[in-house]
Amino acid sequence: MTVVRAGRTEPLQELEAVLNVQHLLDDGGKNWLHHIERVGSSTTLTAAFGLHCPTGYEPEVKEISAILAELAYLAAPTASITNFLPFLDLIPGPMPWRIRAQAFRKRDDAIYEKLIDHAMRRNKSGMDTWTATFVGEDKPEGDQRRLMRQFAGGAIETTTTSLQTFVLACISYPEWISIAQKEIDDVVGLDRLPSFKDRPFLPYIEAIVRARLGVPHLSTDEDMIEYNGREYFIPKGSIIFAVTWAMEHDQSKFEDHDRFMPERFLDSE
Repeated sequence: MTVVRAGRTEPLQELEAVLNVQHLLDDGGKNWLHHIERVGSSTTLTAAFGLHCPTGYEPEVKEISAILAELAYLAAPTASITNFLPFLDLIPGPMPWRIRAQAFRKRDDAIYEKLIDHAMRRNKSGMDTWTATFVGEDKPEGDQRRLMRQFAGGAIETTTTSLQTFVLACISYPEWISIAQKEIDDVVGLDRLPSFKDRPFLPYIEAIVRARLGVPHLSTDEDMIEYNGREYFIPKGSIIFAVTWAMEHDQSKFEDHDRFMPERFLDSE
């Protein structure tokens, strides 16, 4: 696909958007959830590995979806006793949690190594993917390969979740849809679809897509932070969760916080 260029995904995103609209029109939106999942998977896999997924039923998409679902389960506090008592992992031998983690790692390694090899082969024929760019200059220990795997999984999950949240906002608070449609009609017209070139002229649409995602992060070094006059020490290697619910329910910043109101994200003077 000639639309794939490392670091330049706008043409790819526009292609996937058009294909998604076509799928929705073909079945009247009956399988809208599958179409959304396909967009997230295909956009990421094409940009990262040069693997376009026009149907969403490709074996690679199914395998990655299953891996992401298992990862979400394994990350839950109740999935394993070591998730809330990590010192138990010091127990030697084939413990149940270790056996399952090793099996997951083996399955995860298999699919992503297959995708990386696919990307490197496609690079020889002229396809410039993110994997070919980064892995081509990889270190002996394979740091860039690991990075690409983490990127792909995270991108698929967050893209799909953002699109699902958008649909939920349309259903729960439909009053803003007519405002967004009018802005698109006034700027873009009725004879073509919006493109990234229109983005600077669509401030309301820009406000809609400003999402807030809360995902855990790992501290790379020890740190000391101050909050409400008290200091807190964060050790290196700590898992940090941003409490987005508390941030978004701050009445001083988000009045009527439970409503979907794109205008609150419009830039003010």
